[in-house]
Amino acid sequence: MGWRGTAVLLVLVIGAALYLYEDVNADRRDRSWRAIFEEPREAPPGELVTHLLAFDPKTVTAITVRRGAAQWRAERTGDGWSGAGRATDMDDFLHDLVDLSEIMPIEVGPDTLREHGLEPPQASVELTRTGAPPIVLLVGARNPPATGVYVRVGADGRVVLTGALLLWDLEKVERAFGPPSS
Repeated sequence: MGWRGTAVLLVLVIGAALYLYEDVNADRRDRSWRAIFEEPREAPPGELVTHLLAFDPKTVTAITVRRGAAQWRAERTGDGWSGAGRATDMDDFLHDLVDLSEIMPIEVGPDTLREHGLEPPQASVELTRTGAPPIVLLVGARNPPATGVYVRVGADGRVVLTGALLLWDLEKVERAFGPPSS
């Protein structure tokens, strides 16, 4: 095919594209070329996130972590956190808690809390806040594939599965606190 055949083919392709644009966009004149090729779509399941906790980290005045008989507590001061060896880790911990997502709710009766490591809980986090009630997060056992951990939001709240990253964050913040107080 020579240059004339290529030119004719190019004119046909451009004509077909213009016809397609007019046909698809006939009832929607406010749409651009780009909008035609990027039709609205539902968000994939991976993009639908339900956050486990909803709070502003700046309102937290104290963090108390308990694991077994050990207890750690840090209080916000004007320039950081008292009671913690590495104060910046406290802010990181709060931001990580806000980013935790709820993987799935778990139907757990009072008689099956022990099976999920929540009676008694393996650890707890209490966030004291300014102008709001404290947030209590009870941490239970890992799920069978060890990809998540069972948690209870509040002493009588719902039980959900969240990512096992929470356990890593707990260990990290415990190291930031230093030796536990009893």
